[in-house]
Amino acid sequence: MNILITAAATAQAYQLERLVGGTEAVFFADSAELPQFMLKNRKFIKISEGNAPSFAHELLGICLDQQIERVFPLRKGEIKALSESRTLFMEYGIQVIVPPLPALEKMEMRNGPGRILIKTDLSDQAGLLPDADFGLFLINEEYPDSRVAIFTAD
Repeated sequence: MNILITAAATAQAYQLERLVGGTEAVFFADSAELPQFMLKNRKFIKISEGNAPSFAHELLGICLDQQIERVFPLRKGEIKALSESRTLFMEYGIQVIVPPLPALEKMEMRNGPGRILIKTDLSDQAGLLPDADFGLFLINEEYPDSRVAIFTAD
């Protein structure tokens, strides 16, 4: 399975790669320019910023061209844009690992210390986040009032 992780210029993208990489073919994407040494032995794709009006359609085209089946957006603008476009991606058999917009709007987005939880279907950790069928979450037991947040790079 080909997967795409955004925010390639950040440590969070490579932290996520270690969790999902395994036998998967991992592509990286970012709107930021990357130095050449970061591109060595990696598949990198330049994308627009998440708040660009055509972002979701551009990313869908990339996914179809590269046969990407799962997308992990890590920047806040990308997460929001792709949450709004999940149905479009699903019609093409592409899982966008973000919660639906109503669940997203109820949650904080952050990075920092904690355990990363990847929720890819209703059976994975169903009791923890009942409103979110998909998502990349940061769980931090040190903060009981806001234990679960959307994991981001910014």
